[in-house]
Amino acid sequence: MIEERLTSKELAGLEADFVKIANIENLIRRREIEIEWPYREFKDENVGGSRSSISIDKAQAVLEKKEKDNYLQRLYRLRDIKDQLLGNKEKQIVGCMTDQQREIYKLRFESDDYYDWLLVGELLEPKLKRAQIYRKRGKLLELLAKKEGILPE
Repeated sequence: MIEERLTSKELAGLEADFVKIANIENLIRRREIEIEWPYREFKDENVGGSRSSISIDKAQAVLEKKEKDNYLQRLYRLRDIKDQLLGNKEKQIVGCMTDQQREIYKLRFESDDYYDWLLVGELLEPKLKRAQIYRKRGKLLELLAKKEGILPE
């Protein structure tokens, strides 16, 4: 069997996906609001007064728009991948990352401060050298690639 390796562009794309995964709930909420309340010039459809401004047909149309929106569906898939990688207590899913990988992920992608890979290696206990942290980075991104279907599991 031939071992597949990720190209540098694929690695950069996977890092971008990890950035999205760290912020996934906000991205999903923002996209859902954009779909539910699209910008349009004011047009009052409720001229009579007392009835609700959203009918059942409009609610159904919004659900159909959400189902057809490719970007929103991709965000939902990324949320599922996050649950598989990190685990989710509410859904009772056990993550497949090790404790050290989870710590690296949180320092690099969820931290308020910007930590590059070398600084992440210095903050870990025990400290990791440059080659070690980049090997760990490769394994972390490879794990994501397998979950996304880029590499075979």
